[in-house]
Amino acid sequence: MYFRPYPVMTVLALISLGILVWLGNWQYGRFIQKLNIDKQVPEWVVLDGQVVPDSEVISYFYADGQAGWMRVVAVDTGDKVVYTPVELLEQIEPPQTCIGEGCASGRLSVLGIYKPAFSRNAFTAPDDVANRIYYVLDPAVFAALLPADLATRVAPDMFEPQVISIVSANGARVGDNPYARLRLDDELPPQRHFGYAITWWGLAFALIGVYLAFHHQKGRLRFRKEGKS
Repeated sequence: MYFRPYPVMTVLALISLGILVWLGNWQYGRFIQKLNIDKQVPEWVVLDGQVVPDSEVISYFYADGQAGWMRVVAVDTGDKVVYTPVELLEQIEPPQTCIGEGCASGRLSVLGIYKPAFSRNAFTAPDDVANRIYYVLDPAVFAALLPADLATRVAPDMFEPQVISIVSANGARVGDNPYARLRLDDELPPQRHFGYAITWWGLAFALIGVYLAFHHQKGRLRFRKEGKS
């Protein structure tokens, strides 16, 4: 075997290879970390109180590749006011907010967990406050719709029920709430990280292939000794 590598190209290739492998390993680490978190059973607690009349808002959700809308209401437990989703709608267009008779009311007692409010980013769509349509689950923002005496008691965390009513084109069913888990990163499923890891590792192998092919084309890499004439 004969190999005479280009020095500068070799250094740059090694640096790039190291970065690609590191990115792949990091994504795989995130994949394993999220799988382990999702296997943990949360310490479920009970939310019990009265649904605040006309407190419903519509909030966008995106979890595990599924998007839609949540009907969210405020629940007065006596010492604090907690926002919790009561219905998940798998549809593109936001539904109308339910205000008045026939809407969620009365006493609500549900098992679930408390989770921090979501935060906005540069890609978050603007809210339609007039129609009570929001793109981030944030009780501090929803509180502005409540009377002052209730708004001052709004808890900063969302309450995510263990199960929730899910409405889709196939009808209604009761299923697991995609946000009722310990993992705070609810938008990116573990499997996505595994796909990213494969992509980065694949680029690393491709880099090695291009590097070797280039040197072979330039006559700097030979796998057999050429016979003497």
